Amino acid sequence: MGKRGKFTFVFGFVLALILPLWVQAQEFKPVVLKMVDFRPDIWPGNIWPRMFVEKVSKVSKGEIQIKFIGGPEAIPASDSAAAAQKGVVDIASTMGVYTPVKVAEVLGYCEYSSYELRQRGMWKLFQDLYSKHGLYFLGASTPSEPQVQVTFFFGKGKCINTLADFKGKRIASVGGSMRAYIEALGSTCVPMQFTDYFTAMERKVVDGYLSGTPAIIDFGLTPVTECLLDEPVSSCGSFFVMNLDRWNSLPKRLQDMLIQAAIETEIDGAKAFTEVLEEVKKKISAEGVKIVKLPKEDSVKLYVTYREAMWREAYTKYPRELIDKIREIGTNPDFYRFKK
Repeated sequence: MGKRGKFTFVFGFVLALILPLWVQAQEFKPVVLKMVDFRPDIWPGNIWPRMFVEKVSKVSKGEIQIKFIGGPEAIPASDSAAAAQKGVVDIASTMGVYTPVKVAEVLGYCEYSSYELRQRGMWKLFQDLYSKHGLYFLGASTPSEPQVQVTFFFGKGKCINTLADFKGKRIASVGGSMRAYIEALGSTCVPMQFTDYFTAMERKVVDGYLSGTPAIIDFGLTPVTECLLDEPVSSCGSFFVMNLDRWNSLPKRLQDMLIQAAIETEIDGAKAFTEVLEEVKKKISAEGVKIVKLPKEDSVKLYVTYREAMWREAYTKYPRELIDKIREIGTNPDFYRFKK
């Protein structure tokens, strides 16, 4: 064998060793997706987006990496879904009220957990709705058991002890999203953003506010809060939505990995929410916030008032056929909150 032949042999041998490794390296070059959340990146609100980031990394074995760029300090909460639509970020963890599919707010009225709603076909319905707006609906971004997400908080001297105490109260609600419920209780709804709650309470513009229970810590509201009414309502109202073009650009196996991570987040995240509720109540109690409950009869009436008021309003805002479908999937005829 001549020198040229030996060189060719050696080169071919080395290439045979290196090429598979090079190809493998190219195949496993991670896909990086940018994500923003509607809450500040602090405990407890950041538990769920951070959980999703970890789930994606684990399920994909590093093939997909989520670059979490933060909360409203990075992109205002009200602009988060639009940022995903425009491709400024790939994924937004955002409230339904901030998305172009406003009817997503009614998912909060459902009486099944986030994962149960997925199993019952609700997410498929919303994937079809969001696709018309350039977004892919991945799933719940603050999953929980049903009707435990949102509570009333009140300022000094404004605590609620009976249902009758709601009369005449001024209550803040993000974007007025709970207006029908608040007004059905005899109170006045004052629409505003989470970031305005503290000042409004401090200046006594409002007597109380309605929000996800962890928000009292997320937005530093303990100093202006005297009591929490431990009578929660609402299921998950925040979701992971992804830029549709970016979603379609991924091979199916990577799409399946993202869906699996979303499913695991819904299951483990619901357990985490239950734990967070207890931790938040324990923490704010130690800081002087009273935890108040209504008499049993008033508790049942409050839930029934919420349920009836919100579904009734939904029919005035959205197509009846669509609301009928969502209500059929989301209503639990044996839900425990009706029991006296």
